[in-house]
Amino acid sequence: MPSQFVANHLFCTIQKKTLLHDITLQFEPGYLYGILGPNGSGKSTLLKILAGIWKPGSGEILWQSAPLFDQDRQTISRTVSLVAHHMQTDFDFLVQDIVAMGRYPHNTRYWHKKESHFVEQAMKEMDVWSLKERSIRHLSQGEQQRVFIARALATGSPILLLDEPTANLDPKHQLQIWHLLGNLVKEGKIVVVTTHDLNAADQFCPLVTVLHQGRSLGQGSFTSQLTKGVLQDVFGVVETPDCLAKSYSLTSATLKNI
Repeated sequence: MPSQFVANHLFCTIQKKTLLHDITLQFEPGYLYGILGPNGSGKSTLLKILAGIWKPGSGEILWQSAPLFDQDRQTISRTVSLVAHHMQTDFDFLVQDIVAMGRYPHNTRYWHKKESHFVEQAMKEMDVWSLKERSIRHLSQGEQQRVFIARALATGSPILLLDEPTANLDPKHQLQIWHLLGNLVKEGKIVVVTTHDLNAADQFCPLVTVLHQGRSLGQGSFTSQLTKGVLQDVFGVVETPDCLAKSYSLTSATLKNI
């Protein structure tokens, strides 16, 4: 498929330590992909390479059958948006200006009438429109997280990568993020999310990949990848996938009164 986003045989070694070993994955529009694994398994490293921020020691990233790293930085930024974990800013920017930075790769004035529509829509989708004139440094961690996701949405890139996007959010906004990501894939985007929340991955990610010590254990449905053996050996969880699924209760009905 011409719209595939493909990672071929990625290796990454830093200071003689191999962080990724022979990772090959395919991502297609219309799917929400979960990247799972314990701390230190290579999840954040993989996203940085997929976003074109780090170059692998060997291997390639293909978008629409062309090598991503052959493109200029501006083109890469219009193609892939990354929301990193624990993003922060040292400057006292307003929320609306942070989100508007998502339009920079398009080389336009972000408060031009035509451009402001993308900024406003992204802020409303992430429920931060009411914060638009607040300083980013005066917001809670959860509010800041939603602002940075809104900035990525404002870019309008076809590929969205998010590193633990619900880590600092209350249950209501966790559910909002997952539903929003589901809507984005319905619109034809490729969305890849790292998460430690196995229950959420089971409910919201049709396809998942488990990373363990820098290696991919495969790509497929939650139940096919999160076997009892993987749960015990990789995550140290003495549970079955069925038990995990039954324990998950973050639903719209549960949150109606929050």
